[in-house]
Amino acid sequence: MYCKKYEFGDVVVSYVETPVEGHEKKTVIGFTAYPKEFDVDPKKLHCDSLVQVAFTGDEPLIDYTPGVSMRNRNSTLLKIERQTEFSQGNLNTYLTDGAGNQYIHRLWYDRETGVFTVEITYENRTGAPQTLEYFPSLSLSGLASPVKHTTCGFRLHRMTSAWSRECRLVTDTFSRLGMDMSWARYGVKSEKWGQNGSMPNRGYFPFGAIEDAENGVVWGVMPEAPYSWEMELYEEKESCSITAGLAGYESGHWRKVVPAGGRFTAHRARFTVKRRLQDVFNAFVHEQDARLSVPASEQDMPVMYNEYCATWGNPSEAKIDKQLAAVAPLGVKYFIIDSGWYKPLDRNWCNAIGDWDINPTIFPDMKRVVDKIKAHGMKAGIWYEFEITGRDSNAFRFEEAHVRRDGKTLTCKNRRFLDLRLPQVKSYLEEKLVRTLRENGFEYLKIDYNENIGIGCDAPDGSLGEGGRQLTEESLWWLEHLKEKIPGIVIENCSSGGSRIEPLRMNKVSMCSFSDAHECAEIPLVAANVSRVVPARQSQIWAVIRKNETPSRTIYSLCAAMMGRICLSGDISPRNKERMTLLKEGLAFYESVKDIVRRGDIVQIDCNVEYYREPQGRQIYVKDYKNRRLVIVHFLDCETGVEIPLDGYSLKAAFTDLPYTADGALSVEGGSYRAGAFLLEK
Repeated sequence: MYCKKYEFGDVVVSYVETPVEGHEKKTVIGFTAYPKEFDVDPKKLHCDSLVQVAFTGDEPLIDYTPGVSMRNRNSTLLKIERQTEFSQGNLNTYLTDGAGNQYIHRLWYDRETGVFTVEITYENRTGAPQTLEYFPSLSLSGLASPVKHTTCGFRLHRMTSAWSRECRLVTDTFSRLGMDMSWARYGVKSEKWGQNGSMPNRGYFPFGAIEDAENGVVWGVMPEAPYSWEMELYEEKESCSITAGLAGYESGHWRKVVPAGGRFTAHRARFTVKRRLQDVFNAFVHEQDARLSVPASEQDMPVMYNEYCATWGNPSEAKIDKQLAAVAPLGVKYFIIDSGWYKPLDRNWCNAIGDWDINPTIFPDMKRVVDKIKAHGMKAGIWYEFEITGRDSNAFRFEEAHVRRDGKTLTCKNRRFLDLRLPQVKSYLEEKLVRTLRENGFEYLKIDYNENIGIGCDAPDGSLGEGGRQLTEESLWWLEHLKEKIPGIVIENCSSGGSRIEPLRMNKVSMCSFSDAHECAEIPLVAANVSRVVPARQSQIWAVIRKNETPSRTIYSLCAAMMGRICLSGDISPRNKERMTLLKEGLAFYESVKDIVRRGDIVQIDCNVEYYREPQGRQIYVKDYKNRRLVIVHFLDCETGVEIPLDGYSLKAAFTDLPYTADGALSVEGGSYRAGAFLLEK
C-alpha cells in the first residue's frame, strides 16, 4: 500500500492509500495533515481521495450518498503515477484512473505562516469529451483525534455573512450537527455550507475550521471562491473530511464539458494546521497580505474621504469644493466621488447605472474637479457599478448585451447583468469606463456590485453554473485589465458592502469595503469580525462624522475604523474647531499604531453582544506586533467597565474620553456607545 510522509515546518502531510470498504481490491489515495508532535500512523486513518471528482454517469461508492453528497464517486479510484518535490514546500502529485483521466495535485507551503496552498488540474486524455459535474479545490481527509482516533468532542467553526453582518463567527459541536457516528459505524454524515451566485460572501464567508479542543489541533480551510462555492464536512467511520471549492451540479447547477485533450484547473484553496483557532485566522491573514501587490501609494495605508455619507448619491462640483476645504487639513490622501455623478436630475442614482455619462449640470467639467482634488494633495477616486445596468438607463434596453437564462434576459428587480463575455460589451466598457478614468485623471476606482446572478446564466454547454462561472472569470479579468490600462490605479472592491470579499478577488485589489454598516452602533463588531479573514490594510471601515454628534460618538467611530483602513465621510467642517482638533488627535493616534494594525497578530476578540440591532455589551479587541500592543474597547449600552491585564506592558498613549487607569491592569470605565484605543509597549 502506498504511504508517504512529508514534513513541512511543524506539520506532517501524508499521502496514504486506503481500501474502500465494501469494494474488494479498490483503493483511494488520501491526503491528510497533523502536527508533527503527534506520531500519527496514517495507515490507521480512514481517508478518502485527495481528488474529489464526479463525471456525468458516475456511480457512488458509498451507500446512501446520492442526494446527500457528491463525494466518493467511482472516478475517485485513482493511483499515483509519480510525485515530484521541486523544493522544500513544493510538491506535485500525478494521478490517473488508468482510462485517460489524469490529475495534477499541486501543493505549496509558506514557511512564514504555515499555510498550504492546493491547486488541482484535470487533464482529459480519454480521446472523447468528458463532462465534469463536481471538482472541488481541496479535499483533506482522515481527520480525527490523534490520541483517541475519533471525532468525539470536535467542533466546526464557520462565519455567517449577510448585508451589514459580514463574517460573524459561529461554532457548532459535531454532536449538535448530527455528525457523531452511529452504533454500527454505518452510513455517512454530511454538513454543507456555501452560496450560489456572484456574491460569494452571502450566507457564509468561504471558511471552515475543525477543532479538536482536547488535543489542541485546528484544521482551517479557506478556498478561493469568486462564484458559487460549497464546503462540506463529511464523516464516515471514526474520522472526517472537509472539501472546499466550486459548487457542483447538485448544489450549484455546474457542469463543464472538457474536450479530448483539454484541461480544467480549479481555483486554489488554502489550509493550515494550528493549535488555536486564532492562530489559524492570523496565519491566513498574513499569508494573504504577503501575496498582495498594490500601488506604491498604498504602502503607508493612507486615510481616505468618501463623500457618499454626505450627499447620499447626489454629489456635485459645488459640494465637493466645500468638502475639499474641510478634509484637506486632516491629511487625507484619497478623495472618492461616490454614486450619482452620472444620473439624470430626475432619476435616482441606484437605477440609473449603465450609461455612465457624466451629468454636465452637476459636473460641467469633471477633469477640473479631479485637478482640484489633486491640488489639495489627494488622489481622486470615482464609483462605478460597471458590470450591471439599471432600469432607468438606456443601456438596460439593449437586451442582446445582457446575460440570459434559458434564453430569457435575466432581470433582478431593477438590474440586468452585462454579458462580459461579448466583444461588444468589452468595447462598450473600454469607452465608458477605461476612457473616462484615463481622460479625467482618476487614480482610484471603487467597484460596486449590488445584485446577485444566482444559479447562473446560459453557456454554450448548457450549464447555468458554468455560464455564471465564465461571467465571473471575465469580471476578474477586468481587474487585471484596469491595472494594465491605468498603471498605479487603486481599486476598491465593494458589493453591497462586503458581499464579494473572498480571497481571490481580494488578491487582485487594493482594499475592500468591509461592510455597508455606515454609521450604526454595530460597526466595531462587524469590523472585528472581518479582520479575522481580511488583511487590515485591505479592510476599509467607515467613520461617518455628523455635525451634531457628541465627541464620544466621534471617538467611537474612529476607534472602530482603527481596526483597518479609516474611511472618513459625513459632515466635516473646518468651522467646528473642537471637532477638527479631535479628528486630528484621533488620526495622529492612528498613525502611531499603523504598524500594529497592518502587521500585528490578533490576540483577542472578546465580544458579548448577541443582538447587533439592539446591542448591549462590550467588545475588547487586542492586537500585538513585536513589543507593542493595541487595545480597542467599545461599550454598546453597557455601563460595566472592563479590566485587561497588562502582561508586562505599560501604557504609552490613549485616544478616549472614558475614565481609565493603568496600574497592574488597564481598567476602563463603561458607558453608552463610548470607546477607547490604547497603545501599550514593553
